[in-house]
Amino acid sequence: MSNAAGAKATREEEIAFLAMEQVLGVDIKLADAGAGDKMPDGSWVYPDGQERHGIVEVTSPPAASLMVRWARAKKAGLPQTESGSIPLRLNELAQVCDEMLAADWARENIHKLLAQPADERHLFLFGRRHEEEHYFFRLSDLDDDGKTEPIDDLVLPQGISDVWFRGRARLDPDQPRDQPVGTMKLRLARFHAESGWHRYVVRIEDRHLPTPNRHITDDRVPAGWRHPKDRSTRPADD
Repeated sequence: MSNAAGAKATREEEIAFLAMEQVLGVDIKLADAGAGDKMPDGSWVYPDGQERHGIVEVTSPPAASLMVRWARAKKAGLPQTESGSIPLRLNELAQVCDEMLAADWARENIHKLLAQPADERHLFLFGRRHEEEHYFFRLSDLDDDGKTEPIDDLVLPQGISDVWFRGRARLDPDQPRDQPVGTMKLRLARFHAESGWHRYVVRIEDRHLPTPNRHITDDRVPAGWRHPKDRSTRPADD
């Protein structure tokens, strides 16, 4: 993803930033405003006095045809859903992830991260297609026994410290059913180059997210209800 000068984080970027902030305890700023595709999406410095610098690129497998179908369905007043079946590839999750990271779209984003000086370089992935979402869910979800599916370690490109996979997002079960938006519980899987797999559950307030893409769905809240975080690296005008 990339942002034009003065742009704010997209909804997917903001979900990634808020989730990472909860896990890492950092404050992420937009890094690419005004720089187009030359810079990663987010940047931060750890508050530990050691000036450790991290950067992140938020992206997904290409899904242009899917977005077109969703836009047509919305215009026709039809539900935007997907169906179908794909090979489960049980016990091959690590291989699936390694193949994904070797794809051209992933390598382009990895090269963008490697082109910038940083102590840590993170790639945050989310799925737009049924296939990727299916595998991302399996990386972070629990089975009936309360365990995650076994998965081998990944082989990350040299210089990439972490890869995040956005898993399943659901409304908090304690939220009143008559509220269309509120707090979501988001599952995450993260592979760290040194310590391996980690899994988290974070809570994100929909009020802190930008408006959904109007080509996919209509926003169900009144104007002015949303208050996304200001992630600008430039001081506000006087």
